[in-house]
Amino acid sequence: MTIAETKRSLGRACGQQGLSLVELIIALALSATLILGIFTVYMDSSQTSRLATSLARIQETGRIATDIMARDLRMVGFQGCADPDDVTMNVIANNPPTADFFETTLRGWEVTSDTWANGTEFDGTAIESDAVIGSDVIAVQRGETMEIELTGNMSADNANVQVQGDDVARFAQSDLVLISDCEAADLFRISSTPSSGTWAHANNVNTTNRLSQAYTDDARIMRFSASTYFVADTGRDDNQGNDIFALYRQNLPLDGSFSAPQEIVEGVESLQIEYGELLATNNIRYTTADNVGDMASVMAIRLGMLISDADGSRQNDDTASYDLPGETVVRTSGASAGAVTHPEDQRLRRAFISTVMLRNRD
Repeated sequence: MTIAETKRSLGRACGQQGLSLVELIIALALSATLILGIFTVYMDSSQTSRLATSLARIQETGRIATDIMARDLRMVGFQGCADPDDVTMNVIANNPPTADFFETTLRGWEVTSDTWANGTEFDGTAIESDAVIGSDVIAVQRGETMEIELTGNMSADNANVQVQGDDVARFAQSDLVLISDCEAADLFRISSTPSSGTWAHANNVNTTNRLSQAYTDDARIMRFSASTYFVADTGRDDNQGNDIFALYRQNLPLDGSFSAPQEIVEGVESLQIEYGELLATNNIRYTTADNVGDMASVMAIRLGMLISDADGSRQNDDTASYDLPGETVVRTSGASAGAVTHPEDQRLRRAFISTVMLRNRD
């Protein structure tokens, strides 16, 4: 047997045969279908993951923003056991954040133009120019509980008090202090070095060195807290070039000058608020700030925020409308003049609404 015959015989014995063109095409088609299926599953899974991540970020932003604001709002007007309806705070501090705590403990504004703050302490400040038109601004004043005890020199005409406690170190010279019991409340500035444990309220930083009464050791020592919340442009852009907005907090001028606003949480595009005003009929009417008859009669706050994620995880543009307290936020295109709008981009958005009861209002 020749070598060629031997090779042919071995080939037949092993069953070796080449693929035909039809078989090759079928194999390629099956492979392409399988690869396309895997790619489609991967893309769908990736999109689902992006949406889930964006939604989680939005939920977290909504929770943080609501918790921070609600903590302040619940304590509106707090001055210890002194009922703000019955006890007028005696303000002796120079450059005080309020001359009438009862009147200024809760205030709100509709930002309809860049002059919305005319006639207020915010006129010409960063809040007036930065607050997003169409959004709301709310200001809260209250006492903040501290771990401090009054220990001595408690007469009304003594220009200092002795204190002790873990939170003494949190105060600095010229800081505002709210001291109260169930019958009186005073707001003064510390004129001495607080870490000494002797807090003088001399008339170099106060209008007088006299408190309204002689406090006993059951009086409460508190920090005076005054904060304003608003929405503004962060100056940053997302990867599609869209403006990124955030919720900001501005501490009111406790020393006669404003500090820089603090960015609290990114992604808040609109803040809308309704005030639950107690009417003469004992019914509560929820209305916007410009329609409230008396802020001192507000018993509850309906808080609404439109929150987005900068990732742009949608596959199409957002054309939805979002209902918030007192306002509906609509897409930009086709919106009527004066409407509150959101961009038609690919950012995922959700509306968050919560109601906060004000503990210090009857």
